[in-house]
Amino acid sequence: MKAFGTLVADEEVVRRALYYLNAFRLIVSIVAVVVVFRFASTEIQAGYRVFLAQAAALTYAGGAVGFLVFHLRRLMPVAELASFSLATDLILIGLILHAFGGIESALVILLLFTVGISGLILDLRTTLLFAAIITLGLLADAWLARPGTMAASSLFQAALYGLGAFGIAIGSSLLGRWGREYKLLAERRGLDLANLGHINELIIHKLRSGVLVVDSQDRIRQMNEAAWYLLGNPPVNDRNLRKIAPPLAERLERWRKTGKTEDEGLLLQSTQSAVVPSMLTMPGVNDSEATLIFLEDTSVISRRARDLAQASLARLSASIAHEIRNPLGALSHAAQLLNESEDLNKADRKLVDMMLNHAARMNDIVENVLKLSRRERARIESVNLISWIRKLAGDFRRYHKLEPGRVRLEIPSASIMVLIDASQLSQAVWNLMENALKHARVEGGDPVAITLRVSPIRGHREIALDIIDNGPGIPLEKRSQVFEPFFTTHKQGSGLGLYLARQLCDANQAPLEYVQVPNSGACFRILLRRPDSPGASVSDIRGERKQVRPRRAIGRSH
Repeated sequence: MKAFGTLVADEEVVRRALYYLNAFRLIVSIVAVVVVFRFASTEIQAGYRVFLAQAAALTYAGGAVGFLVFHLRRLMPVAELASFSLATDLILIGLILHAFGGIESALVILLLFTVGISGLILDLRTTLLFAAIITLGLLADAWLARPGTMAASSLFQAALYGLGAFGIAIGSSLLGRWGREYKLLAERRGLDLANLGHINELIIHKLRSGVLVVDSQDRIRQMNEAAWYLLGNPPVNDRNLRKIAPPLAERLERWRKTGKTEDEGLLLQSTQSAVVPSMLTMPGVNDSEATLIFLEDTSVISRRARDLAQASLARLSASIAHEIRNPLGALSHAAQLLNESEDLNKADRKLVDMMLNHAARMNDIVENVLKLSRRERARIESVNLISWIRKLAGDFRRYHKLEPGRVRLEIPSASIMVLIDASQLSQAVWNLMENALKHARVEGGDPVAITLRVSPIRGHREIALDIIDNGPGIPLEKRSQVFEPFFTTHKQGSGLGLYLARQLCDANQAPLEYVQVPNSGACFRILLRRPDSPGASVSDIRGERKQVRPRRAIGRSH
């Protein structure tokens, strides 16, 4: 079988419309059966019309049940079911209308209703065909039922109904097409909005900057992954900002009162992260206000700026060091020969010794600078951090002949695997500990004590290795400069110690930062990656690696 018309609406929409159409058809058929069998004998005069009305009503009721079963069981395609069911409605309702007196009865409304439904779900050509069939049927019924002088008025009335059928067909088709276009447009807009929402959510979720939404009651409504880690991985049921990050809540309260954003950073105690918060008001629901807070991690910002300058600085420094090395060697050699002369008096020999000392110091600076350009690429491997720290601390104590209490370990007993180049990182940590011994000054003349602390942070994705001394720490105004090359506050320092230590750490993808720890001196933190952390990979190691004994500090830094 082939359907009378083509389905132009969405199949799911038509299937949903057929539920209502089948329910309406079933109700009308039941009413028709009751009316025909109870009142047909009194309302219908001709005998054949009684039989015709009863047969059409029973057929219409059976068709209503049949179409409903076909629809529920999906035994027929939606297009064919819609076309044949509406065509059947026209034929059977037309027969019942003829039996009850033609256009004089109110059943014409059911025919017009059927045409309207056809225009909504079928194509215009099929709907116009249905309208033409209705018009011809009504004209034929009027001509046959009203012979003589009444035929003209009946034909005119039938023609008006026919024009109404064509008007309804065209109008319903236009409404159906516009409705489908608006529905398609709404679906596209909804899909675009959903995709845009997913993209925005993904972008915000992957931002390095922390983003969180706080309501007027200082409760966190939403936050991205970076903010969750910066706030110390708070539990899902704990969303009180005053409890999670009191300094941030105080900064937010001041911003609400003044409306001014403070440029000064603050320290989040839960993760020891220094952030610069910025606030933005966004409208909420129920006339309440929510605040959008951006948390910029200052360590990330400074790391980006530092990376931009390090490559060009290393090339420039290496070029300068090569040019200085040759004349410096000549001056040093001449001073050594002059020092061997027996004709020098005590004052001149003192000046020669000063020349030799400064030449040696300059040579150390040149060697350190050249190491920046000659440094080998890190060979990353998985290392047991606890065993490595114990061995490094033991070597450092024996080399400097220190009492055990001057190098303390605050480490867990369980093994922790990290990705490092053990040789390069040993040099960096060794240099940091030697800087602490040389430059930390403890009140009362007590000896300097160094603490190596290991603690997981940021949801155990990273491991923090802290090198802490018991000195006064680094003044606030100088903390931003301690990692700059050639910056030193010591007369005999080269200013390259901390710079080279950070270079070695960066080569291991282990950022080195200075952090402020309460009730402690200077604290340098190295963030180490775990093998199971995102983006972590172990480089291929070929052959045996020789154990490299930690070297002495390359230079003094502060």
